[in-house]
Amino acid sequence: MPTYNNNTYLKIMRPLPEYVQRDIYGIPFIEQQNIDISGLNNTKWLINLKNANASDKYADKKIVHSFCYDDVLLRAYNNPIGYLKKVAPYYAVTSFEFSMHEKMDFRHILGATYDNRWIGAFMQANGKKVIATVGWVTPDTYNICFAGLRNGATFIISTLSVNNSTCMSVFMDGYYNLRDRFPDSKLICVGDRLSGMDSDICYIPYENSFGNWEKYPGFWQPKLFNWDGTIAGGVV
Repeated sequence: MPTYNNNTYLKIMRPLPEYVQRDIYGIPFIEQQNIDISGLNNTKWLINLKNANASDKYADKKIVHSFCYDDVLLRAYNNPIGYLKKVAPYYAVTSFEFSMHEKMDFRHILGATYDNRWIGAFMQANGKKVIATVGWVTPDTYNICFAGLRNGATFIISTLSVNNSTCMSVFMDGYYNLRDRFPDSKLICVGDRLSGMDSDICYIPYENSFGNWEKYPGFWQPKLFNWDGTIAGGVV
């Protein structure tokens, strides 16, 4: 076996600590953590991975999400140490939503899910709070797409680009299955609420997911109540 430096070894071998548990096909689990999302879009905010930076003075109030193009995700995935340094100040991060499509074969669906859970497990092993990003395709992929998740953990999903006749039924079928499998889990949804989706979800409009609210900190005031009905706090 060749000798690699630490960064190259990590990129090629993708090791995880032995305590990280595995699901079907060896998919790593992203474990449940105590993550407070009650103040999202009020006293906590989402920020896109593209906009995150290590010098963000409001980083402790933000969760880095990964709803962006695959080339952005792959750059971070292929430099996990650099990515860890970039997001170290942030309150929490999400795992990566690599593209999946019903026309993809089994290997690509499995690979996208594995890489999603690997980066999440890696970040948890290095001290970060992690929210699993969950996507799915058709019912025959659910056992893979929902692998490596714990009931009771917080997940993030997205309705971007699914509000059409082609994608709507596929999305809603998977959504109902996700809720049936993980009835105690909280959901964040980036995008619009679709007909049939539940009210106990934190819905974040896409335009509010870039972490740019601090451009107007002198004028911003929190709402009295958070999205889940709790009293707001933590005024900037």
